[in-house]
Amino acid sequence: TAELDRRLAQLAVVPRLLTSHPDIASALQDVSAETMDRASFALQKAQRDSNAEFAFLLNTEGTTIAASNFRDEVSFVGRNYGFRPYFSQAMQREESTFFAVGATTGIPGYFVANPVVSNVGVAGVVVMKFALADLLQAWRIAPYEWLATDEFGVVILSTVPDFLYLPTRELDALELEQITRQRKYKPSGSAIFDVNEDNGVVVDNNEPSGNYFLQSRTATSQSWQIYLLISRNTVFFRALLYVLAVFALLLIGLLLYRIVSAQRKLAVSEKKYAMALELEVQQRTEELRSAQERLISESNFAMLGRMSAAINHEINQPLTSLRLNMASMRKLIAQPDADVSEIRQIVVDTDRTTKRIGRVVTTLRNLTRQQRIRHNDLAVQPLVIDVVETVKRERPAMSACLSVTFDNSVNRLTGNEVLLQQALLNLLYNAFDAVIDVEDPEVALSVFLQNKAVNMCVTDNGCGVSESVVGNLFKPFVSDDTKKSGMGLGLTLVELIAHNHAGTLNYQPVTTGSGSVFTLSVPVKHVKSTE
Repeated sequence: TAELDRRLAQLAVVPRLLTSHPDIASALQDVSAETMDRASFALQKAQRDSNAEFAFLLNTEGTTIAASNFRDEVSFVGRNYGFRPYFSQAMQREESTFFAVGATTGIPGYFVANPVVSNVGVAGVVVMKFALADLLQAWRIAPYEWLATDEFGVVILSTVPDFLYLPTRELDALELEQITRQRKYKPSGSAIFDVNEDNGVVVDNNEPSGNYFLQSRTATSQSWQIYLLISRNTVFFRALLYVLAVFALLLIGLLLYRIVSAQRKLAVSEKKYAMALELEVQQRTEELRSAQERLISESNFAMLGRMSAAINHEINQPLTSLRLNMASMRKLIAQPDADVSEIRQIVVDTDRTTKRIGRVVTTLRNLTRQQRIRHNDLAVQPLVIDVVETVKRERPAMSACLSVTFDNSVNRLTGNEVLLQQALLNLLYNAFDAVIDVEDPEVALSVFLQNKAVNMCVTDNGCGVSESVVGNLFKPFVSDDTKKSGMGLGLTLVELIAHNHAGTLNYQPVTTGSGSVFTLSVPVKHVKSTE
């Protein structure tokens, strides 16, 4: 039963993960042919990777809108499975399992259904069907036979095909009606197993030779009863062999002493071997423990390196601005008629920059450690204005090519101000680096509301992104060959910040001419529970 529970728990993982797949969610929101095909391809890949029989997606009416077999002659697409209990249970936001014969294929299998939950409730149900053939194959250990019965007492799994769908007790009219309504299977006539726990015997009423000794266990994850059977004839035959063996031993009594002596010597040898093996196991265990400690230490150092690289990347610009402020202040102080108001403004800018460095370091440390980051209700326009002012202070030469357009319908969003400002700054600085050698550089920041999300779009007329790195653009330490500087962490951190806000980061080349378009999309409101 432990192996059965473990196997069933493994099968539930893949459909649970599919509920958060973006193509699945898109198919339930947009019923176009393109989104249906993407969802079907995602289901087909999951079905192949998990060795499942089928994977399909149901809408709230129970109709299949995407399936792994969408290209087969007999496809599930368009078929309604609302009569299955796994559908109604999943629509109540619960994971559901169900064993039945396929209504379309006629092939028995184990169904796992999970709800796809959206902001407005359950949007659909992901279902995967597994044949459990490998489990039955593992059960085939001669001379034993195995079978499993469901909550109705009907055999649903068996190493003996003739036992399938035989009831172990009389089914009443209500149970038969429920089995028929759910199209679970068709019980095999009136043949009944008589399960006698007191005598430990299962009797097939239609086959007198089918008498078995049994052991039974109840599965933990399902209301199934598991039986281990061995034929009484096999037991009696083996018992006869044992009797003959004892008789033979009595006839060769003269050899008994030698056998006993040999066994004693063997026992002593085995004891010595066991002690030596135990000592070796202890040594290997100690070696493994030491290796594990070294691995943990190396992992901690790797995390420290990633955190240091991220912090170094993000505070490089404000540190440069700070050094420029110090140089300007030294130059002004050296003048006899120094402008006090200008010195005061430099001091204010320096104080603002040092505070920003402190906020960035603290927030990035919490982000890389996956600690809870506070999200507040923010006004979008002041946030963007603050970013533009920071650009003017830190990159005064390049800020001249920056243009900003703001949709007045954009008001507020939920998020972390420091992280969102840092994400925008990274996108803008990347754009500045891309146009630094362009004759007429242009960088545009546009903020607009679309699909209940604030979209912050940064466009430049630089050389664009090389095709060789587009696929890995958001991975750590990946940098375009055309970039003269950078550690390859800016876009990685922006994508991490987007995910922290339940948003997305997208890239696309400029449609006319050269250049890049990066769009940071953040929902106006989202539920945040990062720990």
